[in-house]
Amino acid sequence: MKWEGLTGKIIVPGDPGYEQARQEYNQAINSYPLVIVYCLDCCDIANAILWAREQGVELRVRSGGHDYEGYSSGNCTLVIDTSLLDAITVDPQKSVVSVQAGTRLLPLYEVLCRYHYAFPGGTCPTVAISGLVLGGGIGLSTRYFGLTADSLLEATLIDFKGRELTASPHCNSELFWALKGAGGGNFGVVTEYKFQLRKVSNITLIQLRWDDNLTARDRFLAVWQAWLPELDRRLSAFGGIYPLGAWVNAFFYGTQAEAIQLLTPLLEIPGLTFTNIQYVPFIDAVRTIGAMYPPREAFQAAGRFVPRQFSQEELANLTALLSQAPSERNSSIRVYSLGGAVRDTDPDQSAFPYRQAEYILALVSSWERQDEAQAHQAWVRAGFDYIYPRTYGSYINFPYSQTPHYQQAYFGRNLGRLQRVKQRYDPCNVFRFPQSIRPPGC
Repeated sequence: MKWEGLTGKIIVPGDPGYEQARQEYNQAINSYPLVIVYCLDCCDIANAILWAREQGVELRVRSGGHDYEGYSSGNCTLVIDTSLLDAITVDPQKSVVSVQAGTRLLPLYEVLCRYHYAFPGGTCPTVAISGLVLGGGIGLSTRYFGLTADSLLEATLIDFKGRELTASPHCNSELFWALKGAGGGNFGVVTEYKFQLRKVSNITLIQLRWDDNLTARDRFLAVWQAWLPELDRRLSAFGGIYPLGAWVNAFFYGTQAEAIQLLTPLLEIPGLTFTNIQYVPFIDAVRTIGAMYPPREAFQAAGRFVPRQFSQEELANLTALLSQAPSERNSSIRVYSLGGAVRDTDPDQSAFPYRQAEYILALVSSWERQDEAQAHQAWVRAGFDYIYPRTYGSYINFPYSQTPHYQQAYFGRNLGRLQRVKQRYDPCNVFRFPQSIRPPGC
């Protein structure tokens, strides 16, 4: 096959850089694209779209490569990779930042900290902005600032014809709505974003661990679900349980003394083995949490939104799942706080459908040897099957290939409206992948 017409940095099988270029963050993903195009500008993206359509080759769109199921790549596909588009421009007069699609979160945080801005992004430092914001975007500032998408002012996109479109509340407004929660790989290739910013100096970083503590493990979820509904919105937390213990990481936009008061229910769980509650610059908190992530790992994950409190029997059954886990330390049930500012935004202002959920609950399991993969995947599936009828909806940024009726699960009541946006902006269904939005009738 001839590559004439493609521009940018082109990598094909047999090239020295192909093996590295085809890798995703999840080492369990093992796909072999036909060609990977590292785009240097919008023309490269447009040329790649037009070439793929002419050749009858399926497209995939990749920014950071962190898609849990590897949907940003695929066998015999053309991968449009935007990771080299990483410019960041700050307008301190308007408190606005322009961010290109491949920008990783840690460099973004570091640039913004020079101007004393925080940003409602995620915790993994190598995630790219596109993968985060187009699914809504959660992190340890979510309950105070809202979803990442709630700060979005404007996006620039290359459509199925290679045309550049601007999406905002005043221009292509339906597309803008769709991009805020359902935009990843569905409507085109987003190249740049503009976000509203807020000034922040210090925050309180919170890290709690109960290692080798079965009592804490067994009590944690009950304490969590009672603590979260009335929690001060300035505090956002991620935590979980694993076969040998429990943990919490959190940001609080207030003082250390206030944080300690708010954390009382958690601090009363006996047997803390690690406590870190420090009032630090925002960037230090981001770096501390980000340092906990491995460069890459093989894993399976599946999650759902939680709308209510679990019964004592259900909590006991969730904890009991850990007795069947394939790893004592690398299998976990995780929780991600919602509420607070997430509920402030009118549900009709973005395609993110589950603003009333209390939190996300996910099962995650990682492994080192390929022969271990099946046991970990089976455990996640068993846990997912248990939580499925007791929860509602799934977070598009935590995709799971075994999700029944995936469109309804990810997009809920917004599905019909999203299909109409799809029909208008991608009528030929050029931008598709195994769990993409299907046009009406497909």
